[in-house]
Amino acid sequence: MAARLGEIPANEAFVGPYAQCVRHENVSPLTYRGTNSWVLAEPGEKRCVVVDPGPPDESCVDRLAAACRRRGLEVAAILLTHDHFDHAGCASLASRVFSAPILSAKHGTLSEGPLVFDDMSLALEVVPLPGHSSDSVGIYVPDGDLVVTGDMLFAQSSTMVYWPDGRLEAYLNSLDKLAALVRDQGVRQLLTGHGPVIENPGMRIEQARRHRIQRLNQVVSAVRSGIPAEAEPLVDAVYNDVPPNLHEGALRSVNAQLRYAFDQGILEEHRERAR
Repeated sequence: MAARLGEIPANEAFVGPYAQCVRHENVSPLTYRGTNSWVLAEPGEKRCVVVDPGPPDESCVDRLAAACRRRGLEVAAILLTHDHFDHAGCASLASRVFSAPILSAKHGTLSEGPLVFDDMSLALEVVPLPGHSSDSVGIYVPDGDLVVTGDMLFAQSSTMVYWPDGRLEAYLNSLDKLAALVRDQGVRQLLTGHGPVIENPGMRIEQARRHRIQRLNQVVSAVRSGIPAEAEPLVDAVYNDVPPNLHEGALRSVNAQLRYAFDQGILEEHRERAR
């Protein structure tokens, strides 16, 4: 079954001829309606890669194995967009079940540039996209005009800059890099780690950038108005529209904004008030 535009992929759904979503329903405030694993394969071939096998639950591996078995696919490798548990928690088990290596930027086994696997002709390219985390990458599929983006960007919400590993400056730079890839290579879809496929990538990237700058300006204005340059009071002042169950994410985002403002010299005069 193919996913319709703007629709959250079903537990198993094809998005074009090169990508299949297998969704794991680990619902939490930070994972929306579950984590999307992506099976990437050239149509008609029998080798694939699995991107982000999912959280630490063996049912995720069972689900992926069943999806690959129905298509007669052998897994050549398990790729991680980043090492957070909801994406990589079952990677070791998946590696054993599929007899396939785990490739990740965090462990130095997933480097920028083309990826080549034996008996697999699908062109893949690793694109570093740090910001949400320091090890975040995208997997670009040129033939499909798509990028698997992990937690870089979502259709339904903003993403978290996962301070202190994630950095706002890196995130803004990665938005620019992804925007250039979309513009220059004609990328039409971003396959996210949670929620729907992004079908309007250029517009969504620009929206994400505007949102980040807006939040940054709110934090800067709040500090200059006399609110301490500390995460807790700033979350209360600036993120009062965020549900309580997302409080931790708001704290991390504010800390990332403060660090960026200090590093850029925007709040230099308030640095001594920050913890």
